[in-house]
Amino acid sequence: MNHNAELLEQVPPILLPKKITSARLITGGLNNRNIIINESWLVKEYLIKDEANDPVYLRFLREKDSLLLLKNDHHAPQLLKYYDDGIKFYITREWVEGNTLTHDYLQTNMESLINAIMSIQSITESTSGDFHYYDVIKRYLLEYKGIRRHYPTSPPTDRKFSLFPPYERIDRFFNDHITQLQKINSVNPLVRIHGDLVFSNIIVTPESSKIVFIDWEYSTLADPCIDLAYFITQNQLSQEIQRIFTKKFEEKLGFQIIPRVLELTCDLMNLMSGLWYIIQAARFQTAPHLVSEENTSFNEYIALAQDRFRALQLIESL
Repeated sequence: MNHNAELLEQVPPILLPKKITSARLITGGLNNRNIIINESWLVKEYLIKDEANDPVYLRFLREKDSLLLLKNDHHAPQLLKYYDDGIKFYITREWVEGNTLTHDYLQTNMESLINAIMSIQSITESTSGDFHYYDVIKRYLLEYKGIRRHYPTSPPTDRKFSLFPPYERIDRFFNDHITQLQKINSVNPLVRIHGDLVFSNIIVTPESSKIVFIDWEYSTLADPCIDLAYFITQNQLSQEIQRIFTKKFEEKLGFQIIPRVLELTCDLMNLMSGLWYIIQAARFQTAPHLVSEENTSFNEYIALAQDRFRALQLIESL
């Protein structure tokens, strides 16, 4: 085996095809390593990076269980094999050739995307990896609370962090939104959500224009409004596209989402991403030699976090 043999030497043999003609490393998320084999299989290794907030075993379990649950749904890649020895965690799934979703494609193929989301959300079975989605924000809040203790920074950087709101203000904002959602008590059915519907996780195949969702590490049973709010906020849809998308989403869903519920949920999605950006900035400042998968710099993470907090009126515009 002379085709990047070093890429595969740590991969458990059970995950590999009998004959290997090619192997290459591709860009993946911050917490995984992806190898394409024979241009048809993808081996994903789950990396131990953030055990306090995002345990590697749970990320693996959620993705593995979701793909098993969705084995007959053509909007999810086929799970081929998986490996779990309690220390290392891998899955091998089919490699999906195609392009990531774009704003242009969304405008002309909105109904196809919504039909694909509805196909996923038609599933109501639970898995052992299911969790309460807003617990992610709670964990980020705790890390934000101790950000200076966990990630010592230089004086110039300290000034940048001082521009962000105190933990107590963000915590009040979060709890107030959760309380309002509970008071409205819109009892929507719990469905299988993807949980991370950014454009980069939505693949459009070139031949049939089939839509396939990848990276199921945050899938769970939850209110369908979460996928909608996440898609709107993380892909920064314009007001007009948001209005049209929401209306079509509701038509396929079969009931109207209370506008205030969507507004509150969008706020929580923006809060989650703002906290994630500032935590990434702190980590990068502690280890400045690191480069993110998206080549996002410390200053860019700071700017992204500031944008989200300003949108929520948690900090003043400069």
